[in-house]
Amino acid sequence: MNARFLTLLLALSPVLARAEDEGVLRFTNEDQLAGTLESLSPELLVWRSTLLDHPTPFHLDRVLDLTRTPVEPPARDSGHDAVLKLTNGDELHGQLASVTDRTIELDTWYAGKLAIPRPMVASLKINHLPKLYYRGPDSLDGWIASDRNRNAWTYERGALRATAAGGIARDHVLPARCRIAFDLAWRSAPRLRICVFSDTPAGDSPANAYELMWQRRYINFRKRWTEKGRPNSLFLGQANIPEGMENEKARVELLCDRDKGVYNLLVDGRSAALWNDPSPQAGRPGGAIHFITEDSTPLRISRLEVVDWDGVVENPPDDEDLNAQEEREKRAKAEAEAEQNGGLMKLRNGDSLAGEVRSIRDGVMRVKTPFAEIDLPVSRLRTIQLKPAEYDEAKWNQGDIRGWLPDGGRVTFRLDQAAPGALTGYSQNFGTATFRSDAFSRLDFNLYNPELDSLRAAKDW
Repeated sequence: MNARFLTLLLALSPVLARAEDEGVLRFTNEDQLAGTLESLSPELLVWRSTLLDHPTPFHLDRVLDLTRTPVEPPARDSGHDAVLKLTNGDELHGQLASVTDRTIELDTWYAGKLAIPRPMVASLKINHLPKLYYRGPDSLDGWIASDRNRNAWTYERGALRATAAGGIARDHVLPARCRIAFDLAWRSAPRLRICVFSDTPAGDSPANAYELMWQRRYINFRKRWTEKGRPNSLFLGQANIPEGMENEKARVELLCDRDKGVYNLLVDGRSAALWNDPSPQAGRPGGAIHFITEDSTPLRISRLEVVDWDGVVENPPDDEDLNAQEEREKRAKAEAEAEQNGGLMKLRNGDSLAGEVRSIRDGVMRVKTPFAEIDLPVSRLRTIQLKPAEYDEAKWNQGDIRGWLPDGGRVTFRLDQAAPGALTGYSQNFGTATFRSDAFSRLDFNLYNPELDSLRAAKDW
């Protein structure tokens, strides 16, 4: 094929792409080509596209990344999701299989069992594994743009992106009791309204909804509803969010019980506010969620999940009561002493338990405490304070690629072999492992070329 004609096709690819082109291949010269992955090897990637006469090979040293819609993770009955953050920045999700002084073993849906040496683990967190109502975004399908500016929001690379004032909403996504979680990134400082339980997804000012207004370092929480045709409004509280001024990204979680009127806001795992609606039955709430920007400050929303919530308030925010403060200080001192010896577990209700993990079987952990051995469901845990270890970080390998998973995880490994449906590779983090190739929503190549860092960062926005 004529090289000049191919360059033209690459430039027009996003416009000409058809439904059967399920992914996008991006090159180091910033060209991109819609299509489908045909095959992959440590040196070559073969790409099939409706714009090409036949499947075409490309050298990996010319490829920046490929994105596509991954397979939906299978349902799990373990009751928990263990999240390992590794010292190289990777994150692995799975079922906690074992914890020892030397290794932590995860049972994953995408690579089977992975044994991670303790020096490679930065932290271990346990999430409740609830019913999933929504995970995305993976396109603009199902999202409703407001009439104020239908082009304010776009979709790219697994994220909703706003560069102008306007709103976007999704209906029939929020059950009465749920956990809403998403990654929010911004430039300078956030200015964003988030409406939940809205009855009017087509507009930016629903008559019945709860509204979080995030302005720089403060979030105001308000309820709006109509009664006998008359609008009403109730201010429910304010939260101080220093992350809004100190950072440019945060993991935001809102735990909602609409029937009881309980709303718990967490930012980067910190419980920032616990609000109560004194009249939760007032109004006609719906099931829509809105994201509404007020100006042209860039915003990005990704890794949005709506899942069932069991009603447990995690790490309730501190109050100003002196007795409570003294109690917290005593508890913190006891936790610090336990932490020095390792084996401190924090429960999802805010309590702590000092002990040594003896075994894990069928989602139940046997723990030896100073008083007795007890059985504890892993799903009741929030974190396990690992015994002190001298941290190490996996060495870079020539041919390393990075895979991104739909559950929010990522894994870096040297690609050694590719077979239909499987990628086999090596990392000091877990040795040699074989991954389901359809589990990845994105694969990054040429990770350690500094000339490509700015291109990756720019494309993330």
